[in-house]
Amino acid sequence: METVSWLVLAMIASTFVMLALRRNNMTAILAFSNIAVSAAALIGYHGSFNITLFELGLKTAYLFELKEPWTLVTSMFLHADIFHLLFNILFLMAIGIPLESRIGKWRFLTIYLVGGIAGSMMFALIEWNTSVNIILVGASGAISALMGAMLILYPRERIMFFLGPLLTDRFSVYVPIMVWFGLQILLFSFDDSPVAYAAHLGGFVAGAGIAWAVRPRTDAAQQRMRMCDISPLRALCTTSSLREMYDYAENARDDETREIWTERMLEDVRCPVCGAEIKRRRNGFECTNGHTL
Repeated sequence: METVSWLVLAMIASTFVMLALRRNNMTAILAFSNIAVSAAALIGYHGSFNITLFELGLKTAYLFELKEPWTLVTSMFLHADIFHLLFNILFLMAIGIPLESRIGKWRFLTIYLVGGIAGSMMFALIEWNTSVNIILVGASGAISALMGAMLILYPRERIMFFLGPLLTDRFSVYVPIMVWFGLQILLFSFDDSPVAYAAHLGGFVAGAGIAWAVRPRTDAAQQRMRMCDISPLRALCTTSSLREMYDYAENARDDETREIWTERMLEDVRCPVCGAEIKRRRNGFECTNGHTL
């Protein structure tokens, strides 16, 4: 591979290290990485040909020969041009920030990555007999997966989202998402555009399915536990990230979101008496050594 392609691979690997640390907002990390990687890939242009897009983009003819399977992931961080990148970043920020705050970092990242890979595979399946020169790049499939997840989990939420050229929160989120989905089906049926509508549709369906599978389950006992007072945890939230989690949990609009952020806090907070892990009990919280908060 060319030197610039190795540089791009190193940047993508660094992105996954940052995601694994869980210290920052994953939507922001992914947005920054897409911008940085796409900018670095510009070095790979030789005239009108970009060697980096060729080496790290998804080539459908290779995929079904089990060649270069890593391009299922690397292709999600590359973009064909500035407009392709700009639209994807706008949609990623619009849908990613509110969705991540509601379902938590790991569910969000699972939907983004698995949905993006599924979208790419859908595109590859439809274009399996095309030339090796047909290359898929972009985060559109992964972002479409986030939209499918939002539709399944929070269809009546009102967030700032695009309805055509307008950015508005006047409608429940299912309205602009279903308009978008219908438009993708219509455009895919004509199939005379360089846009990978098949990847959009595949990612959307995969994201909706993953969201249904990983959604938080509730039963009567869990529901009673969710309603317990989380204020004893406030004093234990001594870092900015923990305080942010507490605010998300305290201000959650629904029980599922409250539970997700409470569980995230419990991964990091420790007993002020003995330093042991904190566990939820029916009537509150106590550490594994029995100290009650």
